[in-house]
Amino acid sequence: MKTKCIIVDDEPLARELIRGHIQKLENIEIVEECANAMKAMEALRNHSVDLMFLDIKMPQISGIEFLKTQKNPP
Repeated sequence: MKTKCIIVDDEPLARELIRGHIQKLENIEIVEECANAMKAMEALRNHSVDLMFLDIKMPQISGIEFLKTQKNPP
């Protein structure tokens, strides 16, 4: 069974870099990429996720603030 993950980063190049590294791993599946915390909230409502690659410095709400809003974070 693959580990399901999401990538949360406001920078497209950072998401691309993370995606490239993850795609080299056979046991991890990217279920969604999100450009901000609001999209990440929606992704977590729509997908069961085991792992989250989360940027810390994002506009509007930081990665740490977003993580604190999650009752059961991945």
